[in-house]
Amino acid sequence: MKHREFIYTGEPVPELNELEHAAFLINFQRSILLSLEKKKLLTASQRERCLLELEKQFLLNQKQ
Repeated sequence: MKHREFIYTGEPVPELNELEHAAFLINFQRSILLSLEKKKLLTASQRERCLLELEKQFLLNQKQ
């Protein structure tokens, strides 16, 4: 498969505020972990541990 580069030529990308876009950022991090597991760079138990840490951080941020 040939590597291709893509160049974004649209409007400037908006900043993602952690408080306003928390659900998007959590899902993005979750998809990264799943991708790493699929590529065999993480085990299932490592992925689960990381997901628990992400959820814990998310809950701490929600309380603040």
